[in-house]
Amino acid sequence: METLNNNKPKKQKKAGKRFLWLCLLALVLFGVGRLGFWVTEGFHEGNITSDFTYDLRWDTRPLSNGEKSLVNEILSQEFTYLGKGCQSYVFLSKDNKYVLKFFKYQRFRPKFYLKWFSSIPAVENLRQAKIVKKQRKLEGVYSGWKIAFDDLQTETGVLYVHLNKTENQLPVLTFYDKLGITHQLEMDRMEFLIQRTATMLCPELDTMMAKGETDKAKELLTQLLQMVLSEYHRGFADNDHALMQNTGVLDRKPIHVDVGQFVKDDAMRDPENYHQELFNKTYKFRIWLKKYPELLSHLDQELHREMGDKFYQLKHQPTPRG
Repeated sequence: METLNNNKPKKQKKAGKRFLWLCLLALVLFGVGRLGFWVTEGFHEGNITSDFTYDLRWDTRPLSNGEKSLVNEILSQEFTYLGKGCQSYVFLSKDNKYVLKFFKYQRFRPKFYLKWFSSIPAVENLRQAKIVKKQRKLEGVYSGWKIAFDDLQTETGVLYVHLNKTENQLPVLTFYDKLGITHQLEMDRMEFLIQRTATMLCPELDTMMAKGETDKAKELLTQLLQMVLSEYHRGFADNDHALMQNTGVLDRKPIHVDVGQFVKDDAMRDPENYHQELFNKTYKFRIWLKKYPELLSHLDQELHREMGDKFYQLKHQPTPRG
């Protein structure tokens, strides 16, 4: 009995060491995974490809012959990794004139490990609910891209949107990921967007003010407000209120650089609806403009001209996160 009792501490030590090694291995694997994600920003071809079939809802307007030629000319260039947003991976053309955006499909798929436990009813119900929710979000972005191309090209700089797979219409694209690794894709099989490159709104205003171009900066703000109001008057709205992050400047004119949350809603034609929306959209931008009192005063005057004294009564209403 003494011999058996003496063996217990040894077995416990071995079990403890085994547990520590398993923990260490798990930490190493986790660290390697996080490092890989940091280095690649989560990009790989599986995250930008889909097995979706044709859907009539995502047909866009036909291209003219000139537009077809331009699209093929653009896609014949090499593209390099530029960055990522919430909804897409972005690549820059060799001539720096265009960006190419692919959907980050992993964002619109439930976590893979949920399927491992799908035999558990509660987990499977959760997984199915997430599938439905994420599908709705993806369809919302599809709709936003379609609106940008079909209805708001001037306001977005979007040259082409490809949401249904095609045959023998587009070239094979060569591009380089963040690590410089070469990839080739049959663009007929991809969902993507082509957009003109633009500088961001706030850096552009900084540059103008540094050069003493105050009048040009004021004109840019007027054009920005006119653009947004024109969209409201036609029943279009951008549900993303991050105006500073989503607005660019192309040829000295404002454009939307993120187009994934555009909606068509005739209710937005009513000033009672879009005035609050406009106030919310410009709220943080007006805080940023405090560094340039002349520009803030100019924008406030423009907003007052549109809303009247109601402008001074409105309160910021943060957008609820869904």
